[in-house]
Amino acid sequence: MTEISCEGVFPFVAGHRTGTLLFCFHHAGGSASVYRGWVGVNPSIDVVPVELPGKATRRREKWVSDFDKLADMCATEIVDLAAGAPIALYGHSMGAALAYQVAACLQQMHRPTIPEAVVVAARQAPGETVPGEYHSSMGFGALRREFEKVGGTPPEILANDDVMKLLLADIRRDYVLHEGFHHATTVLRSPVLALAGDSDPAVSPEMLSRWENFTSGSFELKVLPGGHFFPLDTGTEFLDLLAGFLAGITGNTAWLARNNA
Repeated sequence: MTEISCEGVFPFVAGHRTGTLLFCFHHAGGSASVYRGWVGVNPSIDVVPVELPGKATRRREKWVSDFDKLADMCATEIVDLAAGAPIALYGHSMGAALAYQVAACLQQMHRPTIPEAVVVAARQAPGETVPGEYHSSMGFGALRREFEKVGGTPPEILANDDVMKLLLADIRRDYVLHEGFHHATTVLRSPVLALAGDSDPAVSPEMLSRWENFTSGSFELKVLPGGHFFPLDTGTEFLDLLAGFLAGITGNTAWLARNNA
């Protein structure tokens, strides 16, 4: 069962904890609601979508454009909610950069909560250049073509200028935020799992492989079927993959026994 609050940093939280808290950061233009369907699905992980200031359930709050400041704010909120429980971080595309920076904040500031693992999906490693990469100064037409390229937006939405203008205003703000992530130097102690879509038109598996340079822990790269938004298309199978990875890291004997019987 899922308890839903109408506002707050963590608007979709399971009624009781059963496993590792997996804090999830969304892609540019998204919100915490993209992960709502993951909450309460797999008993081995407690999915906790993160809502950013100015988004959806926090739309009345001031948008934060400083990437490092936002990461530190998220780190503080995560520590408060976790209250010493084991955690992991997951981020998709822009959210992967934010998950990394939050992990760096937790580590650098000697927080009591260090992630058991960090999972980055559909985002190149820091320092990698993506040819023709989006940017916040793109015009309306160029941003719409970017939406068409990466997929994930229904054709009827792409064809509706009024709706697209609303969406593009939001995604342009996220692009401004993302462009503030440009000086990553921290090597995480947490293990890192990098996930790539085999037909992602924006980010190649090779680009994701270089996340290995940003962890002193174990590193694994997995290439899965699908495009840029492959995790959102695979349902429970993707959550099973995450649960299995985290069980291997944390030694979740209950999960291991249940799935290797």
